[in-house]
Parts: sequence; structure tokens; C-alpha cells
Amino acid sequence: MHMTRNYSIDFFKCLAIFGVVCIHTHTFRDTAVPFGNGETWAFIIDTIARFSVPFFFAASGYLFAMKLQRTDDTFAYFKRYTGKLISLLAAWFAFYWIYDFIKIIFDHTGTRSGLKSELSSYVADTINLQTLIYGVSHTQYQLWFMFALIISVLLVFVAYRLKLLKMLVLIGLVLNVIGLLGQSYGGFLGLPVLSEFNTRDPFFFGLFYTSLGSLIGLKESKIYQVVKQIPTKNIIAIVLLLLITQLGERTLLYEILGLARGEYFLSTIPLTIMLFVLVVKEREIGKGTVFSKMGQHAVGIYLIHTLIKSLMGELNQGLVLVQHVTETFAWGIIYTPLLFIVSYFAYSGLQKFKAYMRNPISQHAPRPKTKQMGSIS
Repeated sequence: MHMTRNYSIDFFKCLAIFGVVCIHTHTFRDTAVPFGNGETWAFIIDTIARFSVPFFFAASGYLFAMKLQRTDDTFAYFKRYTGKLISLLAAWFAFYWIYDFIKIIFDHTGTRSGLKSELSSYVADTINLQTLIYGVSHTQYQLWFMFALIISVLLVFVAYRLKLLKMLVLIGLVLNVIGLLGQSYGGFLGLPVLSEFNTRDPFFFGLFYTSLGSLIGLKESKIYQVVKQIPTKNIIAIVLLLLITQLGERTLLYEILGLARGEYFLSTIPLTIMLFVLVVKEREIGKGTVFSKMGQHAVGIYLIHTLIKSLMGELNQGLVLVQHVTETFAWGIIYTPLLFIVSYFAYSGLQKFKAYMRNPISQHAPRPKTKQMGSIS
């Protein structure tokens, strides 16, 4: 069975990148709320949004595998795909490194020797492998995902060529479950040493979801024949139930048992699977909407949103009136969508600028009146 383009992927990528922005803005945490407290609201939103990064890994694997199936020279496509990822990582790492270096200089108010020490510490903290694997507490902290995705795609491609993808998914699952010990479950099982080990990395986190998405992409036709019998409303109900389960799981581990918050959970696995059941069955969710258009730029929003967040933070510190506004409930509602939208337009503008710089003449040439068929951006 020939599967048509899956528009639902872009729609859910839009929801996922919005979820990432919610996580990074700590929505409502420092604002007045009509009931309860901002910290609780932020915890609920943050926890629900934790489906986002696993979905990104799985979606990347899904699209990568779909393309491999339709490509004669799979190695050439692999090189192009990973080459683009590496170029993005290198370019944005270099940009953020320079940005934060300059920011430290302008923000420093101490002595020259103190500034020199701070800059030396910054260089030591950022120019090492740990930075690529786990990110750092500067503006570039989100780039760990790009490195994890590159490693995961590499392993998926090797498994694909060796026809061992199912085994890789199983290995990834085992590693992911072990990785839970480096999240909240190390303390839960009385293994505090493991609970202090960061397992949000390519092997314990990214590998499983990327390989899972790849397997779904390769077996999509067979999966569709099974899931088409399931009523869509039932799938949506299960997804919502699993989101609530993830919230309950994290609340139990963190709020009640006092363990580390964790960034992924046992319930994240079936939640991601059911999201893809919905994606495979209903392929035109959001087709033609602004959400799907934004979802097509999800990686760009991911890369640039921490820069926009940093610049908005600088504005907040410089204006007393803005500082007052940011403590209000209205700001809690507006801030994350505003950051999301500005990031979208900023990255779209950047892409248009790059296209103009590559070929400024063509930008002013009249567009052909005939409609292009079958073009893919």
C-alpha cells in the first residue's frame, strides 16, 4: 500500500515545539495566578509538555526511515541528512558561543581580573564533549538535542543497513529503562549514585525514540492496517489518559516522594507510541493550517528560541515597567506564545535573508505564472 504524505507529523511537531518553549519559559512560575501558585501551574505545564522531545526524536527517525525506503543510494542520503544536522549544530554552537562570550563581557560589573576568570571558566565549561552531550547553562543549552539526534541517526542507519533495526529498538528500550535510574527512579529504588547520573543523552534517551520512530516509518503500512480499526476518539482518549498518567507519575516521584523531577518517565513510552498511532491513522490533522506551517519550521524555532528568550530577558532587566508587567497573570498567558511566534518569524526571516544573500537577483525576478506540481520545500 502506498502511503500519502503525512501532514499530521507537522501539526504535532508544532505542538511539540510549543511544549519545548513552555518548558524553557517555566510558564506561570514567576507570575501571579488566580488560584493556587505559579510554581504548581508551571509544574503541570512542564510535565505535560515532556512528550515533546521524545516525539521529536521519534518523528526524526520516522521521516528518516521513510526517506531511506524511497532512496536508491541510502548512504548518499545519510551523508546529506547528517551533514545538514552537523552543519546546523556547528553553526549555532559557534553563534551561541560568541553571543554568550560577548554577553558575559557586557553583563560583568566586577574587576578586570574577575572578568578574565569568568571568561576562562566559560571557555573551559563550553569547549568539551560534556557540553555537546548534556548542554550547558548558557543560551546554547538546547543544542544537546542536535548532538543526540546525530548519534542516534548514525546508529539507526547502521542498524538499517545490517537489517538489525528491531534489535536496536530493543537495545534502545533496555537502555531507556536503565536511563530512568538517572532520572527519578534511581532515588526511588534506593540507588542515589545512579540518580545523580545524567541520562538525558544520545544513548539512554535519544536512541530508543529515534529507532522506534524509524521502525514505525518502515512498518507504517502494516501498522495502518491494524490501527485503522480503532476509533480515533478512543486513540485520543488514551493519549489524554497517558498525559494524565505522566503527570501523576512525576507528581508521585517529585512532589510526594521528594525525588528528582526527571525529564522522561515510564509512561512516556506508551504515550509516544499512541501519539504515533494517531499520526499513522489520521494523516491529515492540521493540513493547510498555520500550525502545520509552523511545524515545518520546528527545528528552526528550536534553535533560535533561546536567543529570543535571552534578548527578551535583557529587555526585562533594562526596563522597570516591563519588570512589573512580567509578574502579572496576563504576562504568564502572553509570554510563551509571544516567544514562540517571534521565534517563528525570526527564523523564517533568517531563512529568507540567507536565500537572498545566496542569489539576490532571483529574489526580484518575476515568478512563473504556471503552477509547480509536486515540489517539496
